[in-house]
Amino acid sequence: MGSSVFARRHILIVTRNRGKLAEIDQIFQGLEIKVTSAYEEFNFEEVPETGVTYVENALLKARRGFEISRRLCVGEDSGLEVDALDGAPGIYSARFGENLSSASDKIKKLLSLLKGVPPARRSARFRAAVALAWQGGERVFEGVCEGWISENPRGEGGFGYDPVFVFPPFEKTFAELGAGVKNLYSHRAMAFRAMVKFALEKGLLSPASEKRI
Repeated sequence: MGSSVFARRHILIVTRNRGKLAEIDQIFQGLEIKVTSAYEEFNFEEVPETGVTYVENALLKARRGFEISRRLCVGEDSGLEVDALDGAPGIYSARFGENLSSASDKIKKLLSLLKGVPPARRSARFRAAVALAWQGGERVFEGVCEGWISENPRGEGGFGYDPVFVFPPFEKTFAELGAGVKNLYSHRAMAFRAMVKFALEKGLLSPASEKRI
């Protein structure tokens, strides 16, 4: 496909997380879809995650992104749910631990809370909600990936909690598996692939979707 077609398939993502953007771009590899941050293109204030579910937060972002850009826009929210912690950190995964800004610090906090918890009770899952907003409609897509939490970080790939999330079919963390394998099975990949399938079937990824409306 030529560059003009590539430009027509353009999705704005309401996120500042460079790791997420890179991962979404990899998920779309081969689909000729351009992914950019709505914040970078339109320079608006970050949308507060005031919802009580992933779906609510994703919709808040998608709606605001569309309101600002008047273009096809996606909001995403995701988190890690650990059964031994009653589902925490959940929707607060990105804000887990008071005054903890780095992913490694959040992981240390998580592992400290799970100290002494045996492997059989370390079950967890990644959950994602992806909301698509366009002129005249909106739709939400969800994905879940089951696994468990390792006792120590393993691997150099991925981002966030990937170094401690073990994916059972391979018995490796997402950080050990690398993007190629992770993006076949992850919660985010499930949700985004479903979203793109819907958008293509509805003709939303077309020249018309790029017009300011």
